[in-house]
Amino acid sequence: MNDPDLRRALEKIVSPRILVVGDLMLDHYSWGEVDRISPEAPIPVMRVLREDQRLGGAGNVVMNLSTLGAEVLVCGVTGKDETGNTIRKLLAENGVDYSGVIVAENYKSCLKHRMIAGQTHLLRMDIDPDPETPSPQKQLIDYLEKTIPSCDAVIVSDYGKGLLSSATLKAIAACGKNNEIPVMGDPRSTTNYKIYQNFTLIKPNRKETEAAVGFKLKDQKDILKAAEILQSEVKLKYLVISLDQDGLLLFSGPQDYHFLAAETQEVFDVVGAGDAVSSLLTFMLAGKADIEQAAYWAQLAASMVIQHVGVVSFSKNELLQRFDIGETSAKIMTPEQLCRSLPQEQPVVFTNGFFDEISAGHLKFLHQLKTLKGFNVVAINSDQSIAMQKGQPPLLNERERALLLSAIEAVDRVVIFDEQDASSLIRSIRPQTVVKGEHFRKKKLPEKEAIKETGAKLEYFPEY
Repeated sequence: MNDPDLRRALEKIVSPRILVVGDLMLDHYSWGEVDRISPEAPIPVMRVLREDQRLGGAGNVVMNLSTLGAEVLVCGVTGKDETGNTIRKLLAENGVDYSGVIVAENYKSCLKHRMIAGQTHLLRMDIDPDPETPSPQKQLIDYLEKTIPSCDAVIVSDYGKGLLSSATLKAIAACGKNNEIPVMGDPRSTTNYKIYQNFTLIKPNRKETEAAVGFKLKDQKDILKAAEILQSEVKLKYLVISLDQDGLLLFSGPQDYHFLAAETQEVFDVVGAGDAVSSLLTFMLAGKADIEQAAYWAQLAASMVIQHVGVVSFSKNELLQRFDIGETSAKIMTPEQLCRSLPQEQPVVFTNGFFDEISAGHLKFLHQLKTLKGFNVVAINSDQSIAMQKGQPPLLNERERALLLSAIEAVDRVVIFDEQDASSLIRSIRPQTVVKGEHFRKKKLPEKEAIKETGAKLEYFPEY
């Protein structure tokens, strides 16, 4: 398989119709600071500074697929509660068809509430559906049998919260098989994988695979042995085992398998890597790609995810860009990535420039950013932007400039923009502080209106 074939396999997929079935959750984050211990008990008192709510569980797969450009439908259950209302609101805001989400009486919506002080996770509070509360299986199956035939692929995101009974999983598999629609399963932790019989493929992670087969996966021999056991038990066409920073295994049979290594040297956080693999496999199969092509793009997406802290989604263009230029520093992001991943617990400090003739003076200027004790973002004009303004391309191309800047300790993120100035970027990022060199103090800043609109403080640093 050559590079043009791989690139075309993803590039040609426009907007496949994909049904996500599974346990919908709400991830609620409270960020704050701790400066005292409670007089009531020896526990920290956190003063909440900021809160955020995001889709979690199967909702994370929904976000991945939506960011890739798929037409996403979702099927699941929420309760008649505030958490359920928020889940449905977030689905609507992201343009997802949630007509398959059933609002059930006496059903607790799933909530994961994380409390974070600085970089320290103090507590996670979970609210889960009561296992004794039956979910509306007949309504689910009726919707699935009506909807699956019109889809290009189905992904089942099973977190074991009681939503997906054996009968429901069997109905999904049968409907997919009868209509020649690929059904992908991201399984719960269980010793009985036969409940996913006749799925096109399932994608357990290392821990789930070990629980299913009863032994540790210490090396490739163990992984292949486990894959053979699971495939024969479940009667799958394909099996993919997600191995986080070690990549993944694509297994079609004892003589037909591929280990795909992760394409990264930096590993910051493996959270979300499994969902990235599931999402890309489903997206590619929905677009009629070969399984080998699907596996390649799945491991590339996972490699990108583990370079970032927290759960992130990537667009098709971002994946293609990584494919074209190879691994870069995790600090270098597109404007879209940056906006999705800005920290909530630190003030954002922003500066921008051409940086086309980088000197020791530039380095001293950027090192001063550390004095502001924030999250430092450096935006650089793209080659195209500089050529338009200077009449010739820069001496160092945008990738070389971004790599040099990303190596500076004081710089947390580098972003490249195509516009003449950074006004649009400032409006999107909404930094607390914008930094300029001292010689700009008496000049008219092109970003002046954007700085005023966002309420950012303007700081001037000495230049060298």
